[in-house]
Amino acid sequence: MLGFKTEGIILKRRDFGEADRILTVFSLHRGKITVLAKGVRRITSRRGGNVELLNRVQMFLYPGKNFLILTEAISLDTFQKLKEDLILSTYAFHILELVNKLTAENQENRDLYSHLVEVLKRLSRKPRQILIRAFEVKILSNLGFAAFRASTSKVSAQLETGSWDEIEKMEIQEKQALELEQTLRYTIERVIEGKLKSRQFLKKI
Repeated sequence: MLGFKTEGIILKRRDFGEADRILTVFSLHRGKITVLAKGVRRITSRRGGNVELLNRVQMFLYPGKNFLILTEAISLDTFQKLKEDLILSTYAFHILELVNKLTAENQENRDLYSHLVEVLKRLSRKPRQILIRAFEVKILSNLGFAAFRASTSKVSAQLETGSWDEIEKMEIQEKQALELEQTLRYTIERVIEGKLKSRQFLKKI
């Protein structure tokens, strides 16, 4: 099988062997994929810095026996502002955790990829809780899990169908925001049948 090029965002990584890493990537063309990045933990590796968590990367891959093998990686966006702030990085990792836990492997979803890139870019420029809620609504809706209470359904509908430009301008009352957050947390944790690690960390900071 021939190699191919795609772009993706690094959702998760774990060390493998003495110098390799296994990456979980949400890609434009194939959805969530597992990639073996050989030798990236070596000091001499030119690719190591490009395949950090949260980075948007252009990747050259070819099929291996158990994993896709990374042959080259070019960083397109590191979202450095999100990484440098403790709370913003936790919000960003919350978004990555949602994508990782809610999506299945090898299922192309260009709309969801577009939403993922948009929310990270906009959080970098102008952090607002409404952006996180919008992504939660959009990913649940996109994957067919949406089920919202009547009290939050109007706001949810606006977040579901609104453009990111429209969402950035939205203002909602504190009571509505809290109710929406609770509803979405309940829905997400019911779908994944467990607790989100990022939620637990946010409670501590």
